[in-house]
Amino acid sequence: MKSTIKEVAKEAGVSISTVSRVINGRDRVSKSTLNKVQQAIEKLHFHPDHVARTMINKKTQTIGLIVPQLSNEFWSLMSEVIQDELWSNGYITLICSTDNSDKENAYLRMYIDRRVDGIIYCASQEDPTGMQDQMEMLKQSGIPLVTLDKSAPGVSSVVGDHLLGSLNAVEHLIGRGYRQIAYIGGPAVSIEREFGYRKALMMHGLNANEAIIHLVKGQSFADGYGALKAVLASGESFDALFCGNDLMAFGAIKAMEEAGMSVPDDVAVVGYDDIFSASLFKPALTTVRQPIADIGKELVSLLIQSMEQDTDGRSARKIIVPTELIVRESSGALKNEMSLL
Repeated sequence: MKSTIKEVAKEAGVSISTVSRVINGRDRVSKSTLNKVQQAIEKLHFHPDHVARTMINKKTQTIGLIVPQLSNEFWSLMSEVIQDELWSNGYITLICSTDNSDKENAYLRMYIDRRVDGIIYCASQEDPTGMQDQMEMLKQSGIPLVTLDKSAPGVSSVVGDHLLGSLNAVEHLIGRGYRQIAYIGGPAVSIEREFGYRKALMMHGLNANEAIIHLVKGQSFADGYGALKAVLASGESFDALFCGNDLMAFGAIKAMEEAGMSVPDDVAVVGYDDIFSASLFKPALTTVRQPIADIGKELVSLLIQSMEQDTDGRSARKIIVPTELIVRESSGALKNEMSLL
């Protein structure tokens, strides 16, 4: 039979209110009293009624986290940072990964039903209307929310400087003498990375060849592999490739190797994110680094501020996180000594 708080109080020789203070950690009790209560809890195998505590405190100490896919090293590392940061602030994390809007809607409804204290939304919702509907659903629930790389009225967000990061990546290739630069990416890896690619070409008087630009829905190794196959099928030549993320770059390099092409001798490659395996890959991948630890900590900080200080979105903040180009083997040796055009 399940033990009660009354039985714990009797075993410890203290009042029920004292046991409650120990369980909730709200008020200080003497060390000797604390030890007696803890010993009684262990002896009686007492477990507090979580549902009852939630109804009383209006808090579950649980945060919902939605990410696109945990098989992607970037998102698994991000999830770990966020989980550790939340844990240090007294929260546990309920993590869900999703690759479509139906799953996202189901998970969000589940978070609402479970009365999570807040939500960190990192999913790759491609449909703006669908995201607006989700934001409205959460607004009506009253659950605080922060987003990564998504903008919504009254919602705090952390945003990577993807436009500048991509521009720097492509300018790096142009500066090394490459002119026929292909791109593979898509909305799942931020449309701004494509914008940065196109802007860099335009700034240097280069035309974007649509035949060597291929956009896909996903962001995996397989997506990069398939996208590069499509670029090769166009029959158009290219001497460099910028990829929407590192996993897609790995897939693209695999497809090029199968086609008898060498990286970087035949084609220079630049990725995005700088996941851990980017430095271990052969050739080591030149990439745009996103500071995963900084991003995760900023997301948690914004959410806690939102939960503690703001309930109507009037104090929503947007934090832009800078990126850094990390040059390694895959972008090739300098083709000529010319400076940027």
